[in-house]
Amino acid sequence: MRRLALAALVLALALALSGCGGSTAAGESGSEDGGNAATASIGVDTARSSTAVMDAVSEAEGARVWVTRDRGAEVILTADVPAGLTVLRALDRAAEIETRYGGRFVQSIEGIEGSLSGRQDWFFFVNGIEPDVGAAEIALGPGDVAWWDFRPWAETMREPVVVGAFPEPFLHGFAGKRRPWVVEAPAGIEASALELVLGPPGGAGEPNRFVVALSAGAAGATLTATRGEANDSPVEFRLEGSEPAVRAALAALVVDPAIVRHRYTAEFDERGNVVG
Repeated sequence: MRRLALAALVLALALALSGCGGSTAAGESGSEDGGNAATASIGVDTARSSTAVMDAVSEAEGARVWVTRDRGAEVILTADVPAGLTVLRALDRAAEIETRYGGRFVQSIEGIEGSLSGRQDWFFFVNGIEPDVGAAEIALGPGDVAWWDFRPWAETMREPVVVGAFPEPFLHGFAGKRRPWVVEAPAGIEASALELVLGPPGGAGEPNRFVVALSAGAAGATLTATRGEANDSPVEFRLEGSEPAVRAALAALVVDPAIVRHRYTAEFDERGNVVG
């Protein structure tokens, strides 16, 4: 029944899709049409976007584990795991691991070992959020993504939230707590189609935000993410750059959110291709 309900939601959103500028809250649509070819392509590609959303729905009965290194530059493995496991148990089910400090800290995954002297270690995210608690203390709910990344920490120890699990944490939140969301965009910039990938309206508390901004003289666009101090704080994703790049990047994210997968931040060229 849950799968059918989500499928119906996707179809309803597809039928209701219309151009909009300004601020769009979950479940609402504006009426202004940007009149741009990239804007129109979001509507034309609605069917393809709906397919991407339904793929996410089909995965939502369980959880997923990703293992990468060097800020997502190399993918070591991905695996489906049952929901309900802690992040640590899910990793142990998906990969060969070694732990230290009484089994509460991951020393190595698939033979790749952390090193205090080398200042590199394994860090993890849940739905794109890097928690300040151990992997044995967080359980994965249906649809959640546990992402382990091996990286140096000499310059940057913490990465509170990253874009590489998008459309998380909009879809499933953190630790079972999902927030409503708001899309904010300049007038004339199509953004309502993001409803197809950010998930159904609902949740509680201060909303997560997806902010679209134009930057005069910019070349390309950049997608970044920030959050407050607490693990379950609201997040803000910000897509900013030239108007052609922003329009093209929005269209690309709606058609295939996975184009930014495993990236801490994402850079787009003027045609909406991910280049960094």
